[in-house]
Amino acid sequence: MSDELIGKIKVVNEYFKDFNNFLELKDFRAFLLLTLTSQAVTNIMAQLGLGGDKDVINLPYNPNYKFYYQKINLMSSSSIILYVKSEPITNELILEKNNEIFKKYLSSNEIALAFRGKEKFLFPKVSDCNTLEDSDITVKVDDLFHTLDSFISFAQPNILFVFDAETSSKPDLIFTFNMMPQLPRKLNENVLKVDAFLDYERKTKDITYIKREEDYSLTYLEDIKEISHAELYKSSFSLVIHLKSINRPS
Repeated sequence: MSDELIGKIKVVNEYFKDFNNFLELKDFRAFLLLTLTSQAVTNIMAQLGLGGDKDVINLPYNPNYKFYYQKINLMSSSSIILYVKSEPITNELILEKNNEIFKKYLSSNEIALAFRGKEKFLFPKVSDCNTLEDSDITVKVDDLFHTLDSFISFAQPNILFVFDAETSSKPDLIFTFNMMPQLPRKLNENVLKVDAFLDYERKTKDITYIKREEDYSLTYLEDIKEISHAELYKSSFSLVIHLKSINRPS
């Protein structure tokens, strides 16, 4: 392995240095978009059986720590919790998709694209106790892409996660989870593999979507404007989720 590649992997590992199974999102809008995108058949959660009834969109809330969360069960004994700290947006158990609450967080075009049936939102209050215990997980880079268009065109991710660099001298880290089964090399080893790209140009700053055109060129979007059926057929979209921290909820 070249020194250059070793150096890039070290940069990725630095972002995950204190990772303990929790990824905090920046705001509830990002969490809601993540959950809606996760209803697609090809997404990472659906591949592992998360989601259940397609007409019911679950937004579980932990009242003890005051966060909404989604849980991804890995092939190992650990799970990943994606969460956002928030006061309850409703005290109701079920809301219809046309409820005014959702218009606070989603544009009319996002609502039109996200809701295709008779979806209802379920807000169960539940505390997942297992993941609040200490657990060790090792993050390893599977594929390191050298350009973002290579990443989008080859992996075709529904969702891209971004760690925004704290200083201008460091790159943003763009990554997805690689859910291929990983056999542990030793007892009790938990390994999470990621596909990654180091973005020195900060292409996704203030970006919510990346549109891959028919010719594989990329268009960066802060919001989704009105889109024709022809555009949906010829192009694809990746949701960009900017992460706030890897801190354990407290």
